Amino acid sequence: MSGPGPFLAVLLACTILVVGLAELHSLKKWNRRVVLQCQLDMRLTEPGEIATLSYRLSNTASWPLSFVSVSFLFDKAVEIREEGRDEAPGLRARNSYIVDTALRPRQACRGAIRLSLRERGSYTLGRVYLETGDLLGLRSVIRSFDLPISVVCTAGPAPEQPELETLGGFLGDVSVRRFILEDPGLILGYREYTGAEPMSAISWLQTARTGRLMVKQHDYTVDTDVAVLVDIEAVKKPLAERCLSLVRTVCDELERLQIPYVVLSNGDLRSGEKGVGRVHNFEIQRRIGVCRFVRYRGFRHLLASCAADGARKGYIVVAPARSEELTAGVRRLRAASGSRVCVLTGKEGEANA
Repeated sequence: MSGPGPFLAVLLACTILVVGLAELHSLKKWNRRVVLQCQLDMRLTEPGEIATLSYRLSNTASWPLSFVSVSFLFDKAVEIREEGRDEAPGLRARNSYIVDTALRPRQACRGAIRLSLRERGSYTLGRVYLETGDLLGLRSVIRSFDLPISVVCTAGPAPEQPELETLGGFLGDVSVRRFILEDPGLILGYREYTGAEPMSAISWLQTARTGRLMVKQHDYTVDTDVAVLVDIEAVKKPLAERCLSLVRTVCDELERLQIPYVVLSNGDLRSGEKGVGRVHNFEIQRRIGVCRFVRYRGFRHLLASCAADGARKGYIVVAPARSEELTAGVRRLRAASGSRVCVLTGKEGEANA
């Protein structure tokens, strides 16, 4: 009579083989069955403004995962703003956020991370390291990938300075002037010629009908616009950043007063179309955020082209500092446009209108 020895040996060998195959399967497949989806609630922000990164971690397999860890390693410009979070020493530790969990079959967990950007620029948020344990709990598998999310941080508003009072007075004059300039395209009616009107204002058709000299009576324009001229120059970073903060502040004020405006520059703060409103302002703020202070031509060429245009509008000039070239160009622009020109500089204490 044979003993159970050979049968138990075969059973043990089969068990070891099955467990080994299952372990190998867990190492190769389980990590791939975890899906991470992320979404940021804004694409344009400003330094210190809190944004929320929402994530959804799901197990697409039909078996449970006893250990799942997600490590978010953010860009050095990202600051995690979660309350009660312990700050570990070292920049790498401060910019990481770890989520540990276990997932049942077909289960998903959700969460959110509050964060902000430290300074102006265009960023991708960072990388993700997704770790899962194996069947036996002996090893783990790590998969890494970039977060497919980019965000632009525009310049913050300029701090309150005495020179900004010049901007307020200038924009007040522009707001008033919008309603005292006659628009030749808007005709309210006709009135009798008094002799003070130019000959071009006479309506010969109405004169023939009435037998008296008649002139057109125009409505007042509501479309006087402002051009913001920005001198892009590779100066020291604090000074250059202050210039962009001034541009941001000027655009915010123009939006508040609902004055149509256009931003023109001699560099990579590229020109756009005239306008006003949320979409127009979003695009300008985005361009401020991605600006790298690349200069394509001298600022005097931009001032000269605006002076040659001769359009009747307001001009706001933002430059790093005053110079003889800037003063001469502004003087020509003021003479050509027939209106005041407001000059703001990144160097504190220099402004005039």
